[in-house]
Amino acid sequence: MMEDNAAAALDNIVTEFHTYEDFLDSQITSLDLYYLEDEELARQLVELGYRGSGEVLKREEFDARKAAAEASRLFKRSQQKTLASAGRELKDNFLKALAQREEANRSGKITVSTVHYYNTT
Repeated sequence: MMEDNAAAALDNIVTEFHTYEDFLDSQITSLDLYYLEDEELARQLVELGYRGSGEVLKREEFDARKAAAEASRLFKRSQQKTLASAGRELKDNFLKALAQREEANRSGKITVSTVHYYNTT
């Protein structure tokens, strides 16, 4: 259970920051920069685990997790979903029209916007 929480926290780190340097910079305080006077040195101390408030994460591990998260995101995006209308004999014209639009709506090619008006008088 504890390992799952740690892995989830690391996955959140990977999705939150675009680059490894952004991740390191997030753990550097203005006080660190005041005393060290060198941003690169502050990054190295965070990378080694001497400074920082979070998990120690090496560049290779960050890059590997970033690549895995991107692959997972692309897989989920490309995964074909079964349509609700697939394999059904539709007799009603309204249901046939819905079935024709279902794939485009699910894939984001078209969107449906509805507006509800409430009469309060």
